[in-house]
Parts: sequence; structure tokens; C-alpha cells
Amino acid sequence: MRKFSVLLALAAGFSLAQTAVDLDSEPVNRVAKKLACSCGCAQDMTCQMEPGCGICKRAKTRIFVEQAAGKSDSQILDAFAAENGKQILNVTPGMFGTAGPFVALALGGILVLLVIRRYRKPQAAGHAPEIDPEVLKRIDKDMAKLD
Repeated sequence: MRKFSVLLALAAGFSLAQTAVDLDSEPVNRVAKKLACSCGCAQDMTCQMEPGCGICKRAKTRIFVEQAAGKSDSQILDAFAAENGKQILNVTPGMFGTAGPFVALALGGILVLLVIRRYRKPQAAGHAPEIDPEVLKRIDKDMAKLD
């Protein structure tokens, strides 16, 4: 009975020590942002789903406890990666990953403009074949008959 009382007191102490404000604090969210949620929401662990994601809450609780124990962000992330695999780590795109779609869009727009410009250009008129003077005389004679 004494062990149960001690465990109950310990659990009550832990539940009072961490509030929703503690779990949504900047240090906890700084680490949680680098972790992918595995509930299927395709967000990081800072997700704000209603009524609340249990997986994210457990992870944030663990992050809070480990930060209170004095562990650094990289140590906490390494522990999560060791338990859940490297896929739990969010890899944010670098400069080229962020700018890549915009560069591709700009290059595609330029290509479209060049193609349109090329096909809208009037074709240079080539030299018309010379008409035989005999044919011109016959046309004039036929035109004179019409008058």
C-alpha cells in the first residue's frame, strides 16, 4: 500500500508540474518542430489539432521532462531518432529547396514567352517569282476587252 501511495503522489506531482502552457512553450516547440507527427496528420509535433493529438502531447511531455532534466535539443532529437528511426526527424528544405519551385516557374514562363514571341513574328516576305512579260501583256489585253 505504501508503494502505491508513493506512486500516486509522484504521478500527481508530475501532472501538476506540467501544464498546457509548459507544453506549448517556446523551448518545447523549438524541439517539437523538428519532429514529424506519426498520427497521420502530416504535420510536425507542434500540431494544434482539436481536441489535441495524443501522440504530440506525449512527445511534448517527454521533451519538457528531458529539458527540465538538462538535456540539450540535439540529445533529445537523437533519443527520438534512436527509438523511432530517422523518419521522425523533419528535414526542412534548404535555400534551393525553397527557391527551386519559383525558379522553375520563372524559367517556364520565360520559355513560354519566347515560344509565343517566335511564332508571332511576321515571316519575312520572300521574293515573289517574276511574272513573264508575255503573260502580263495577255492579262492587259484581256482586261481591255472587258471594258
